[in-house]
Amino acid sequence: MGNEILIAIVAGLFGGVVSPILLEAYRRWDRERRWARPRRELLIRMLSGDLVYRSLESLSRTTGTGPEDCRSLLVELGARGGTLHDGREAWALISRAPLQEEFDEETVRRNLLAAEEEEEEEE
Repeated sequence: MGNEILIAIVAGLFGGVVSPILLEAYRRWDRERRWARPRRELLIRMLSGDLVYRSLESLSRTTGTGPEDCRSLLVELGARGGTLHDGREAWALISRAPLQEEFDEETVRRNLLAAEEEEEEEE
């Protein structure tokens, strides 16, 4: 009888703890396979075409994502943001639009401090 209780406890723990973890892992894998991967491939095709920079509006609309999801996918792909001549946000692959090699150290320090202050204000 003691063995049966122990088996029931272990089975309950497995069902209550391990099953939700496995289910979440499956959901992440499925989202990657069905949602993220096709959108990444589409973004790469769009950013590899004739135009170096593409507007965020165009990228988001074509991939069916919101601006934040689109930005996340773009960063994962090695893209960087920029601005079009009309002021709209645009993105390009870093391999096609490299960042500057040399940076003014004072400007970098000032920008880092400003970014930290912005984060503190948001909290």
